[in-house]
Amino acid sequence: MDDLPPTPITSLTPELVQRLREQAMDVLSYLVKTNSATTYFQESDVLPQFRAALHLTHDGHTGIMDYSPKELFDIYHNNVGLSVYKDYLPTIARFFEQPCNKSSVENLMAPGLPVFIAHSSGTSGGASKYFPKYRHPEHMSRAMAETLRLANPPSKNAGKNCIVFSLACRQVVTPLDEDGDIAKHIPVCLLTSGMGRIENKLPVEEDASTAALKIPNYSSPIAVSFIANYKSFLFMHALFALLEPKVETINTVFTTSCRDLCRTIDDHWEDLVQCIETGVIPDIDGIEHVKDNLQVRLCVYSSGAIMLRFLQSSPERAEELRRIEKSTGTTGWFKRVWPQLRAILANASGPFSTVIPEIRHYIGPDVSIQSVAIASSEAYLAIAYDPRDLNLYKVIGSDDVVEFLPVNQPEESKYLAQAWNVESGRKYEVVLTTRDGFWRYRLGDVVEIAGFDPCDGQPLIRYIEARFHLLHDESGCSGDPGANISAAPAALHDHLQKNNENYLKDSRVGKIGVPCVRVVRPGTFGDYREWKVRTKGGASGQVKVPIVIWSETDREWLEARVAYDI
Repeated sequence: MDDLPPTPITSLTPELVQRLREQAMDVLSYLVKTNSATTYFQESDVLPQFRAALHLTHDGHTGIMDYSPKELFDIYHNNVGLSVYKDYLPTIARFFEQPCNKSSVENLMAPGLPVFIAHSSGTSGGASKYFPKYRHPEHMSRAMAETLRLANPPSKNAGKNCIVFSLACRQVVTPLDEDGDIAKHIPVCLLTSGMGRIENKLPVEEDASTAALKIPNYSSPIAVSFIANYKSFLFMHALFALLEPKVETINTVFTTSCRDLCRTIDDHWEDLVQCIETGVIPDIDGIEHVKDNLQVRLCVYSSGAIMLRFLQSSPERAEELRRIEKSTGTTGWFKRVWPQLRAILANASGPFSTVIPEIRHYIGPDVSIQSVAIASSEAYLAIAYDPRDLNLYKVIGSDDVVEFLPVNQPEESKYLAQAWNVESGRKYEVVLTTRDGFWRYRLGDVVEIAGFDPCDGQPLIRYIEARFHLLHDESGCSGDPGANISAAPAALHDHLQKNNENYLKDSRVGKIGVPCVRVVRPGTFGDYREWKVRTKGGASGQVKVPIVIWSETDREWLEARVAYDI
């Protein structure tokens, strides 16, 4: 395992407090001076008190440069209230007007036009939210750069990374200039898709040629990332990963997708080996538009262009895999497939930890499972601090202003804590002022302060729950119910009463009774992720099964696959 971080400290030295203060003030100063000329800042009903306190001139910008970082922070601290997504929706909706005019959306949330618009996954069944993402200078992009570095680690042994991400777009917004010409192509996609495009310089208007490329240290050609069918998407990633004997890491964003990839290899082993032996890609659903790109690639040399095959016939590798055999009953048999495999990179905290035992069966005890970051459509919040602890993250604080609202205090901005005065062991809701133009935005995620990094003082956090969900049980309910499985509903009811105050309160007043425990058919949750991609406009790279399902359609889908009730 790589070098381990220093042991967290439980309180800050005066020097670290001062360092955190200065960083927050510098970041906030940059954000105010950069984004105060935007449409949202000048027109928002959330910010009139802030604008008045700044004594801005008619253009909304002149004079603001005269404030020191401390003066700006004090004015901001006392005059900006909390905000939620509905405060931004009317402004962001301008991107989706027809026609979309450049004059209406330029400098809307931040200067210029967005590079892409990130959409939320809509996990809970609600409508997706949209967050314009702009290009920023290097000193305001450190959180993004560090996350991307952790997600695609370099190899010292010419190894490959199996990076399972999607480049699919929900739509492409095309603002028109005054002549009626397209000013820019702005993809609407997942955060991971948009950042993948930025990192690898893959503009959406060049997707046709991009699909013929392969990033050198990736096991799969880019064309795989354009497959929308979830099962076919996993099959093709599995195929190219098996073809490559030097895979070192597998990055699937979430452990649930890694489990689905493992099962794909397990379920389709013979078909995958046959493909490697013959060099022929089978006719599977949803790959028609990229099949030619999966078979060949264009290489341009000074002497001319030639076509090379991505999937070349490899009887030697096929024979090697057949000798290994699909050892379903043997723990860690993937290490025989990929001797250099050293890490699974995926969010493995909270509910995503439940599939770790199954993944461990495939990879064995010596391959590490590592969370990478807490990143949402809104912002990059924190990066993994200690690879041995799947739910310990370090707040970055270099790109956005991160504040903390105590969960046991009124939901008002005057109760916000800063990075330098949060308390270890206490729970807070995260509040963000972002480089992309959101002001004291309630992220809705609750974290617990687990200490501080002794090097720079940044808070260390553990993810607890989404605040706006009624039911969440961080402690988990596990164990063998024994022969009397009929006791499971009552045991679950008792466990939730003991570990969730909301559940206890509502059960006492009769709002919640003993739960019905329903067992679904094997493979149901993998099928659910495929169904979500196919019917709900999801992207194959980031599909989650929510803890609490509100959508009646989703509930009906799951109920149709119930094997039996307990």
